[in-house]
Amino acid sequence: MRYARRMTDLPHSPGHPDAPDAAAPTPPLSAAELDTLDTFLARLPAGAMNVEMLDGFFCALHCTPDLVGPAVWLPLVWGETADAEASFDDEGQARTIVGLVTRHWSAVAEELVKADASDTPRVPRLTADAQGRVTGNDWATGFTRGMQVSPEGWQDVLGDDEAGEVLVPMMMLHHEHDPDEALRPPPFDDAVRSEVIEAMVMGAAQLYRHFAPARRAASRADRQALTFRREGVKPGRNDPCTCGSGKKFKACCGRN
Repeated sequence: MRYARRMTDLPHSPGHPDAPDAAAPTPPLSAAELDTLDTFLARLPAGAMNVEMLDGFFCALHCTPDLVGPAVWLPLVWGETADAEASFDDEGQARTIVGLVTRHWSAVAEELVKADASDTPRVPRLTADAQGRVTGNDWATGFTRGMQVSPEGWQDVLGDDEAGEVLVPMMMLHHEHDPDEALRPPPFDDAVRSEVIEAMVMGAAQLYRHFAPARRAASRADRQALTFRREGVKPGRNDPCTCGSGKKFKACCGRN
């Protein structure tokens, strides 16, 4: 019997990485945990992400000011379609896998904050292919998928030729093996690939810094939206309760 994960089963997803959070730091996934997650993702139908792609995807989502919850991004991780959704062997496996994904989501956010504070780029999770080569293709594809989740937030970068240059390395690696020949970059050797990957990592750090003012504004707006503001005069303890129960305020809503 297979267990389909529902959105209501998801653990709490942390807020925006620039929002203040008193919680303890999220431990990054260990090599063994990354292998467990990658093995599970590899058995899903075509369209599911792998760990490298997931890392780039989360990085892009955390760069922009848009607050995207797991109900939006988790189906994209599984590669779910109208005809298929992620399934698990049992409840225990579901909790383990979804827990690893959400932990990585939090860890990426915290790593970006720390790296930015130290003025260094975050080190992405890149994996070697069957020949032992690190290509960066999947990370770049994950990053571009993250941009597509909320494209409006990227318009100021995409519409500016100078600012948009930082996306060139991502686009090169994303389209390197594109079925459409017109989108493929000219062939390049491993030495150039290393430079492109380094430029991609630096570019992600620049983009994170570029969006920082907008993220802070979004965090403030989010906190203000959650702040309770009383409208009108507070009723006295012996006044009729405003809920219309007929009881005195102190014996009704005023008790709370």
